[in-house]
Amino acid sequence: MSRVQIFLLLALLAWASIAVWNSIKPLPPGTHVASLAARLAETQVAVIDDFPRGGEIPARELAAIDRAEQMIVLDRCPLARDEAQHLLMRKRQRPNLKIVLVSDPLNEAYGGTPAQYLIALEQAGVVVARVRLNRLRDSSPLYSALWRSGVAWWSDPFDEAPGRINLRSWLRGLNFKADHRQLMVADDGAGGWLSIIPGGAGDLAVELRGGLARDIAASELQIAAWSTGDDRLPAAPPAGGGGVGSIDARFLTEGAIRSALLEALGAAAGGDQIGIMARAMSDRQLIGAAVRAAQRGAHVQALLDPEEPPNRAVAGEMTRTGAGRIEVRWFAGRAAAAHTALAVVRHGGELWVSLGAADFTRPSLDDFNLEAAVELRLPARAAAARSFAAHFAEQWSSAAPYARSADESPGAYWRYRVRQTAGLAGF
Repeated sequence: MSRVQIFLLLALLAWASIAVWNSIKPLPPGTHVASLAARLAETQVAVIDDFPRGGEIPARELAAIDRAEQMIVLDRCPLARDEAQHLLMRKRQRPNLKIVLVSDPLNEAYGGTPAQYLIALEQAGVVVARVRLNRLRDSSPLYSALWRSGVAWWSDPFDEAPGRINLRSWLRGLNFKADHRQLMVADDGAGGWLSIIPGGAGDLAVELRGGLARDIAASELQIAAWSTGDDRLPAAPPAGGGGVGSIDARFLTEGAIRSALLEALGAAAGGDQIGIMARAMSDRQLIGAAVRAAQRGAHVQALLDPEEPPNRAVAGEMTRTGAGRIEVRWFAGRAAAAHTALAVVRHGGELWVSLGAADFTRPSLDDFNLEAAVELRLPARAAAARSFAAHFAEQWSSAAPYARSADESPGAYWRYRVRQTAGLAGF
């Protein structure tokens, strides 16, 4: 064997080793969280519906910032200007207030938070944790192994000039890594705690009083710790009491979201109703669970974005194999850009709900990206349950029919499957 052959063999082994390790390596602290269920009263759960006007979700978040006296933990990218201003103002008003901002390090040229916002917050004493995404597993190991061995050494998002795109940043983006968690935990200024979990950049959110605040904040603070090493990080809020009420809530992240979805869909059968609303849906396990639920007699409605690959191919597959019990429609207008993931399963007098920012895709549900959701089990008569059902019904009634954007061709299906299997796409 020649020296060139030996070198190539060693390089191949190194590449394969890096690819395998970064696909299965231990997850960092604060990820793949499935909290214990918190029992909440109906008055502790509020659904914030911004469809079709908008504005209520950010207003609730700004009001929470303005009331806080002890601690604010905010995971946000991009951070809006008014949010940054309110954080700065509240920090000046309450110098002892602990504020932690966890954010994707996405360059503002790609739509990330402007650097001057983050710098101003840091100078005011806010702990800004730009997430070290390289600690996460790789969803595209064939490419990411090459990137880690040859480019990552010279491609640090923390050293980039803001607002400038270069070859290194473009190559880093092909790893398809992101922090999609969009949530807030804060004290209410009166001794209690609240959590706001929006459906990403969409038009639906849930506000919880008490209950899950400790679990959410603890996960975020762990991520901040391994991203910054800052010793100013506060402790998580105290654990809440057992609670009395009719609603069970859990905080879910990353792969735990998929597990909960599969369990809920796996229990659905004849007479049950399933509503799925997502910007993108391509996870094979989730698709299979939806199809099997339909084959058992459940009625499935899926609302997807026609412009997001591979939704058209997935829609064709589900309508073809769903025993005539799967309906698909398409977001229209402003709603198509929403990053909301909502799943609703109605079984008799109970509603099961999952709301978060995670797309229903492999990178989002297989522990590759940072994602968050809240799971609720609540009586169908509860005000929050009626709000979720009404939101889905309103979106469904305004959506475009399936035939408008359908693509049931074998070519579309196999392009999606090959790209997903090879990890060559963000789905």
